[in-house]
Amino acid sequence: MTDAVNSGAHTPFGVGSVVGDSFSILFSKLPVVALLGFIPALFDVILTNSMNLDTTTSLEPGAEFDTAGFVGRFGVAFLFSLVMMSIITATLVQFSYDAKLGRSAQIGRYFSTAIRNLPAIIVLSIVASILYAIGFMLLIIPGIWLYAVFSMLVPVIVIEGAGFSALGRSAELTKGYRWPIIGALFLIFLCLFLFGFVTAFILAAISGGSLFGLGVLLETIINAISYGLASIAIAMIFARLKEIKEGVSVSDLVDVFK
Repeated sequence: MTDAVNSGAHTPFGVGSVVGDSFSILFSKLPVVALLGFIPALFDVILTNSMNLDTTTSLEPGAEFDTAGFVGRFGVAFLFSLVMMSIITATLVQFSYDAKLGRSAQIGRYFSTAIRNLPAIIVLSIVASILYAIGFMLLIIPGIWLYAVFSMLVPVIVIEGAGFSALGRSAELTKGYRWPIIGALFLIFLCLFLFGFVTAFILAAISGGSLFGLGVLLETIINAISYGLASIAIAMIFARLKEIKEGVSVSDLVDVFK
């Protein structure tokens, strides 16, 4: 799991700069980030809450737990959630570069590119998820390392057009910088965890346990923003890797999918 360091001077990754750029884009473009992630996040929240309700009902005294039905519903929910997350990530990765350069958002283009690349994103995300699961079962650290290896999956597909060869391309691009990538993503996910921890109490107080209403609306907005920050961070990491390894600037990346 030790990355081979490039011969000669090893250019620093710049974890602080990547994290700072991610938050800068999020705060400066917060309404657009929330808008891009809102619809997919809404469907995801409703489906997740419905699954939780079904499970709670099945566990009531006297109720017979339908194992086959639960597994089937869980499978559908997982695939649907994966589709929603793929759309959010693919659209926000593209948006991040336009935002970085101060260009206006082109939402239609983002979604059309995301939908066009959806089959490759979904199939390879499932493969990567299986590898992560195996890695996490091997004392966690291998799973974290594998996450860094394949963390550039979505930008490699939507920006470079790598298609079903994206796993190999992501592994190639992240080589030599996987632990700094883990550091950057750890800081992002730590912030998201703290944000979610605080807002969970607010949501519980507002929703009062209700499935629909203001609680679901706020949960959707919060999830959309959280997904947005994670996706922006992935985009900034990808841009930094391209700059270090291939001398490609953000403006050059944007020109690829104009």
